[in-house]
Amino acid sequence: MRASEPPASKVGTIVKDAYALTLPLTHSYNPLLPSPHESTAMRRRRSVLSSTADAGITRYLQLYSILSQSLADGEYKSSRALPSEPDLVARYRVSRTTVRRALHLLEQEGRILRRRGSGTYAKTSRVHSSLAFNADALYGDAPTAAKEPGTEILHRAPLEVPASLQAAHPELGEHSFGVQRARSENGEPIQLAVTYVPDAVAKRYGLRRGGGLEKLAKDVRGVQQVTTAVAADAIASKQLKVAIGAPLLRIRAALSDSNGDLIGVDEILLRPDRAHLQDTLARDRGGKSRQRWQLKSA
Repeated sequence: MRASEPPASKVGTIVKDAYALTLPLTHSYNPLLPSPHESTAMRRRRSVLSSTADAGITRYLQLYSILSQSLADGEYKSSRALPSEPDLVARYRVSRTTVRRALHLLEQEGRILRRRGSGTYAKTSRVHSSLAFNADALYGDAPTAAKEPGTEILHRAPLEVPASLQAAHPELGEHSFGVQRARSENGEPIQLAVTYVPDAVAKRYGLRRGGGLEKLAKDVRGVQQVTTAVAADAIASKQLKVAIGAPLLRIRAALSDSNGDLIGVDEILLRPDRAHLQDTLARDRGGKSRQRWQLKSA
């Protein structure tokens, strides 16, 4: 695991979305004077942006992320106008070119409509289309979700293991057997996943002969999960229909058997505007003074 990657968390950890990005400042403007058309959430985001440093992400992608989150949260209803280009320039302290590039990405995704001489409008509000995932949905039958409606196997062959995965799980080696799959809901892409299986485990379960996933899934007894935000690469961009560099939720889950041995690693990419993580935690009131939180089954 790379030093910059957060420590592994238990299944059910509540994770903030992938849009918590920052935007640098470029010219004088009072960020404490809100626009009369801004919602409380929008003012809170801008306040955070005005007090934080550059996150090392291209400015137009940062602005794209902010506007994308606003659309996902339903702050701009269908056919409602977004702030004008000059307003966005002043509000987020960026250039006109940066604003236009960010809006162009949203237009490419079909989420806004730009009318010359009129303005920019939200095409649809996705606030009600976000699919909730919890620990049971992700791992209850993992990785046999390939049998679910809307799920397609894209690739099934030996794959090169990313360096960060090798560092975190040396058992995978430089190459492991991989099963890549995509999932859609109501015709909209929401998830791209790869299951990496160590060669010895793949042979034991007969994965190279086209079988074994169901049996492997039944032998999963433990999951160690890390959730982070990553930028979409060319493959994720194509499969999930987002711009290259768009923020995605990434879940890396180490799957172990009853002996605690690693039998696979799931890497799941989710579109944050169409899917989110949701779990319920509870603890007993009586008895010991310090009760641990427990993940409740759905």
